[in-house]
Amino acid sequence: MEAETTRIKQQIIEDEMKESYLDYSMSVIVGRALPDVRDGLKPVHRRILYAMQQISLFYNKPFRKSARIVGEVLGKFHPHGDTAVYDSLVRMAQEFSLRYPLVSGQGNFGNIDGDSAAAMRYCITGDSLILTEKGLIPINSISDKKETKINNIILSFDGETNKASKFFNSGKHKIINIETNLGYSIRGSYNHPLLCWTKGFLGKPKLEWKLLANLNKDDIVVLQRNSSHFAKKSLDLTSYHPKNPKYKNITLPKKMNKELAFLLGSLVAEGSFHQNKILFCNSDKEYYNKIKSIIKKQFKGTTIYEREIKGGCTELDLYHQQVVQFLINIGLKNVKSNKKVIPFSVLQSTKNNIVAFLQGLFEGDGSVQIKTDKRHSGKSLELAYHSNSPELIRDLKIVLLNLGVATTKPYVDKRNNCYKLQVTGTSSINKFKQEVNFFSKRKRSILKEVEKLNNDRLSKTDFIPYITEYFRNKYNNKFLNKNNFDRYNKLQKNYNKIVPIIDLEDKALISKILKQEYLFDSVSNITKLKKEEEVYSIKVDSKCHSFIANGFINHNTEAKLAKIADELLTDINKETVNFQDNFDGSLKEPLVLPAKLPNLLMNGSTGIAVGMATNIPPHNLIEICNAIIALIENPEIEFEELMSFVTGPDFPTGGIICGRGGIVNAYKYGRGKVKVRAKINTEEKNGRERIIITEIPYMVNKSNLLINTAALVNHKVIEGISDIRDESDRKGMRIVIELKRGADPAVVENLLYKHTQFQTTFGIIMLALHNNQPKVMDLKTILNHYISHRQEVIRRRTDFDLRKAQARAHILEGLKIALANIDDIVKGIKSSANVAKAKTFLIETYTFSEDQAQAILDMKLQKLTSLETEKIQKEFDELMKLIEALKSILESEEKILNIIKEDCIELKEKYGDVRKTEIIDGGDDDIEIEDLIPREDMVVTLTSSGYIKRINLEEYKIQRRGGVGVKGTEKKEEDVIEDLFITSTHNYLLCFSTSGQVYWVKVYKIPQGGRLAKGKAIVNLLNLKQGDKISAIIPIKEFDDQHYLTMATKKGLVKKTNLSAYSRPRNGGIVGIKLRDNDGLVQVKLTTGDYKLLLATRNGQAVRFDESDVRDVGRNSMGVKGVNLSNDDEVVGMEIAREGTSLLTITENGYGKRTPVEDYRLINRGGKGVINIKTTDRNGKVVSVKTVKDGDEIMAISQNGIVIRTNVKGVAKIGRNTQGVRIMRLRPGDKVTTVAKVMFENGKQSQEEISPEEQSPMTKEEDVKELEELEKIEEEERKTPISSDDFGETTEE
Repeated sequence: MEAETTRIKQQIIEDEMKESYLDYSMSVIVGRALPDVRDGLKPVHRRILYAMQQISLFYNKPFRKSARIVGEVLGKFHPHGDTAVYDSLVRMAQEFSLRYPLVSGQGNFGNIDGDSAAAMRYCITGDSLILTEKGLIPINSISDKKETKINNIILSFDGETNKASKFFNSGKHKIINIETNLGYSIRGSYNHPLLCWTKGFLGKPKLEWKLLANLNKDDIVVLQRNSSHFAKKSLDLTSYHPKNPKYKNITLPKKMNKELAFLLGSLVAEGSFHQNKILFCNSDKEYYNKIKSIIKKQFKGTTIYEREIKGGCTELDLYHQQVVQFLINIGLKNVKSNKKVIPFSVLQSTKNNIVAFLQGLFEGDGSVQIKTDKRHSGKSLELAYHSNSPELIRDLKIVLLNLGVATTKPYVDKRNNCYKLQVTGTSSINKFKQEVNFFSKRKRSILKEVEKLNNDRLSKTDFIPYITEYFRNKYNNKFLNKNNFDRYNKLQKNYNKIVPIIDLEDKALISKILKQEYLFDSVSNITKLKKEEEVYSIKVDSKCHSFIANGFINHNTEAKLAKIADELLTDINKETVNFQDNFDGSLKEPLVLPAKLPNLLMNGSTGIAVGMATNIPPHNLIEICNAIIALIENPEIEFEELMSFVTGPDFPTGGIICGRGGIVNAYKYGRGKVKVRAKINTEEKNGRERIIITEIPYMVNKSNLLINTAALVNHKVIEGISDIRDESDRKGMRIVIELKRGADPAVVENLLYKHTQFQTTFGIIMLALHNNQPKVMDLKTILNHYISHRQEVIRRRTDFDLRKAQARAHILEGLKIALANIDDIVKGIKSSANVAKAKTFLIETYTFSEDQAQAILDMKLQKLTSLETEKIQKEFDELMKLIEALKSILESEEKILNIIKEDCIELKEKYGDVRKTEIIDGGDDDIEIEDLIPREDMVVTLTSSGYIKRINLEEYKIQRRGGVGVKGTEKKEEDVIEDLFITSTHNYLLCFSTSGQVYWVKVYKIPQGGRLAKGKAIVNLLNLKQGDKISAIIPIKEFDDQHYLTMATKKGLVKKTNLSAYSRPRNGGIVGIKLRDNDGLVQVKLTTGDYKLLLATRNGQAVRFDESDVRDVGRNSMGVKGVNLSNDDEVVGMEIAREGTSLLTITENGYGKRTPVEDYRLINRGGKGVINIKTTDRNGKVVSVKTVKDGDEIMAISQNGIVIRTNVKGVAKIGRNTQGVRIMRLRPGDKVTTVAKVMFENGKQSQEEISPEEQSPMTKEEDVKELEELEKIEEEERKTPISSDDFGETTEE
């Protein structure tokens, strides 16, 4: 006892847990999760490739079952479960996962939509019936071997027939039993795939493979019923003839025929065994006599015994043992009624024979009757079969399905306590009538009544899930919304009405459904069986590898090494890498592959270990090889130069990388983030624009991406999209996004980038194992480790080749000596007592080594010919040259490096291709909200109480001069509109306040409203100081140093400051202009420094001067005098006086005029100016001046919020010293407050005019009166001499 306790080691539990956790963590890191920097592989990938190489699955060899590969890896190298191995195998075969796939896959290896790969092998239980050219046979009856070649034609997906070339017994596995609502069932291994009917993008129905383990209740499985497959030849029965000499010799049929099949069907239904004899009984005399006739005809010489039994029925007894045994031999079971089956000889028969069997079977135990049914014109037809045997019912369902007849789930009929199987739906009943029918006239006549039934009646067996809902949601069409198409007859009936509504892709979908007429059946029961069973599979030589079993459509995959994978394994048998024991010590496996390919960077790697993760992106092989060559030639190469070769990741799915900052960080420091976008183009069709996506970011599930995008469109997160379609096919990806009319493609594109995975971020972590230690490495370090690994591989390969060459040269050298002394050597060997003494003779006489001596003894006599002697000499000379070359390689690192360069050049030539991923400069930052806003012209209004809003310019329509206008804003009674201008949503607004501060705001940040909207208080948009008020706003597209902001104040001061001085906004604003007391900002203009400016005053004066007269000053300045004002006057506006324009002056009472700017004499700034307009009682004071040209439009707004938009060509062009004409007819008490000139980005005016009911034009009498007044004014103007007051005087400050 004491001895035992001394072996117990005291250990603190916390320390033990810590050490164990760290040990486990490191084992996971080294053993599973992270790639080796040398070959870029994790252990599971390395083991798969090595196992495939060991069983010679090279690119130029036939494909092998994926299960065979997985089994090889599990059994020899990687005992961690088949899921991990198979998933890794699948990923290495996926073109959308690896830039250069290392495995060549055949079958369904998944897709970019996220659909799972098919199982590595379809595995179903032995009783599963498959459709072959030899009939309907249990899969386990194909062979009793574990694996063997076969040659059988089977039925595959979509009714195609293909060759099955191999049979597999996959051993015992856990089993799942799947049963459907209609009673069809299949049993198979957890990884066995079935074809299912699922909802895809936008609810679109699609076919998808699902593993039994992944099926859920109510999932829809697909069964084949419109394509039949039967034995081509009648079954030869001679081998089933009894050989017992005691039997009386009776003539037996040699082949299965219709009469024998009918007999078998009748005996299964109405026959029984009793004391080694077969009994048949039926009250229908016609049916009874038919059976009697067949027996006599098929079995000539036999005796039939008959007797009457109760119920008026005649019983037929078949005693002859040769006949009885023969019928048993061909599948008629001597069992109770609950164990009856369909004879195998029937299942393996031609279609005609199977139909005859079914006639006999249904004549005996089948029924057909007319029933009263209020739902269907008062009657319906019931067609059924009755049996106590579940197995018989199961097989019968499969046989009928092969004929296109669907049946319902059998149930126990309480009246006779047996299973009742019904054929329902007019299509299935009609199919039964056409293909099978009954024998008796009575039953035939009843069945014929199906022709009178309503063909539109609903049936479970004709149901097409999801299709109606999908059409309604996608097209929102009145006809589609009103009608149902979830039954085959309804879809066929309305086909010609549906086709014009739906697109080509959906037309192809329903055409395929109608052609194949799949049976869609939902899963009702899933049972995981406790007992393991043997499962079987076959290899099908087709693209889809599918076959039909129990009516279900099944599938699998095959694989072999891709050609490029050879470059990872080349020279592995030349002691180039170290090996270690496998998990049980029975074999050796490589620690790393020789890896001529720079696989880590070429294909990248992802993995999560304990506390760390790696995410290395794939790259273009040509770029990596060029970088390796450059690094070999210049080991001190700078990082920037290395990046000229490796421009960035190259994803297998293409896409666009935006910006290079993340790439630089990743390559320089081992970590970085790159933004990857989908590749998007725009097209125009039928006057509408559409967005076309041909590539999406790496590792994005396309199906989920489209579903999420559609949801965002439905929730109005993304607007402007009318339809989304996936038109991808084998030629490539094509996602079509239809835009609504008027939608801006650039804005929609940016919305897609911002809210969906059409733009993703790929986080690069270049973490890999070096010397079994995880390290984050930069690009140059990874390349150097690859070069070092290749140096070691080449050195070890060269040493291996040198040893082999030297050993061979040593042998040849001995042969040469032997040939030179052949006579003595032959004599010495002949005199030797045995081989050992002969070898001793050679070693002692000629100093041969043991190897040389053995080679001489093994030498054939043909080597003594002169020709063979010359070959030996030639081989020896070549070997000596090779040995010298190999030695020179080992002695020179430069030569080893040159070999690596040559390998890289060879790899580029064999496997190099163009980049798939485009890299563009910029775009590193996130999508700004501005990118999501369309560029539109907006009318911005500001009221005196500080309410601002923007309205789309199109809200205002052109009116003729004198119109009343339309209401442009809602305001408080005491509020008035102070400012109005037109600008773009993407422009800046420089907002100048009464205190001289200037604030920034983007136009799109101003709330948009309708004409009657009040707007939003500008203090809520800008960080205004207390008591501050906005007095002037100017839109700016961009800030530069080529322009100026020229300002005018009420007191006549003018200030000019470079625009760039205002380019740095602050939350609290910056100083815009320094103002004197009681002064205020009137106008701000964007100028170039050489304009001519015109100041206008409230009392009707104007002064025109050169901008150059105003010197450029800083922001915090007052400026200089621009006009000499009288005491009661103030400046109301400043305009740029361009040649060929007119000055439009508007007074507060709605009058105005146009005067050419040339009529205003150019003077020095600071002058009093000239008369601009007469400010009489009729006109009132001047409120605004604008420089205009013919064709310009203006908008005027009154205190009461009335707006008019009019073309200036309707305003008379007259002299300065006049009163003008009516511009806007105001209601009593109203005054014009603001005037703005309409600007057009495209240079075109709107031609739309407001409707007559929206305007109140001047009456004809008012128009005539105003014209007469205008003529009178012009006449007075011509008579009035010009006074000196018209020009005033100039004053310099």
